[in-house]
Amino acid sequence: MSDFNSFRFGFVGLGLIGGSIAKAIRSYWPMAEIIAYNPSRDTLDEAIHDGVVNAGACSEDGPLDGALFENCDIVFLCAPVRKNAENLAALKGHLKPSAILSDIGSTKRDIQEQVEREGLSSFFVGGHPMTGSERTRYHNSRASLLENAYYIVAPTDETPKEKTECFQAFVKGIKSIPLVISCPFHDYAVAGISHLPHVVSAGLVNLVKHSDSEDAVMHAIAAGGFKDITRISSSSPVMWEQICMTNRQNLAEMLRRYIASLSETLAQIEQANGQAIYQLFDSSRTYRS
Repeated sequence: MSDFNSFRFGFVGLGLIGGSIAKAIRSYWPMAEIIAYNPSRDTLDEAIHDGVVNAGACSEDGPLDGALFENCDIVFLCAPVRKNAENLAALKGHLKPSAILSDIGSTKRDIQEQVEREGLSSFFVGGHPMTGSERTRYHNSRASLLENAYYIVAPTDETPKEKTECFQAFVKGIKSIPLVISCPFHDYAVAGISHLPHVVSAGLVNLVKHSDSEDAVMHAIAAGGFKDITRISSSSPVMWEQICMTNRQNLAEMLRRYIASLSETLAQIEQANGQAIYQLFDSSRTYRS
């Protein structure tokens, strides 16, 4: 396993995932240097006080200055997906030739297109840790969030092989499982296993909200099953609006398929087709197991 103690890491944004990666670096390579830029001063101060971040700047100090990351070996873009693309322009011209530029975004098409427009394709190795929590912000970050989680690695066609291999070694070093796939397939896959479930969860919560009695009986008796399936509805609406808009074509296709399957299930229930309903639950139980 590679030793990243001599590396300098940069973070643009220190939220739940960015903070968790930074904490994992500090845990596994305590001598590594970590530089951060974050919108809020309090989060940056907390990360410095924790001993996770060595130094940094925030929006109160001025807009993102790419010079802050000139000597970094790996720079992580950890802002919301739309903001990440904007931050590329600030970093352009400040990355050393051997540097790796990555992100943690839930969609990859927009960021890869922006990377290409900025001429940064040879630096870029897209990333997406397949983990998270309904709790957001640096305060809730932890290194263990990344343990045994698949970590998508999505290089461009121009990314040198050695940079992809280096990033894979880094992912293994923080105890995640690297999986190399293309940016287009990444967006197709997460539309089904991540983005659609968030839409379904939000829709279910709002359905119950608008179907409840005036004395909120449904809200009061909602128990384990409902709480389990709707836990992710507590996630950031700002983040999920951006994710849905940047992956809308794939998400729309998955949503159409889901609506069709619900329509089929509705017909089977109305027709009292018990065998079909049994098959629905048996098939889903088997595949999930």
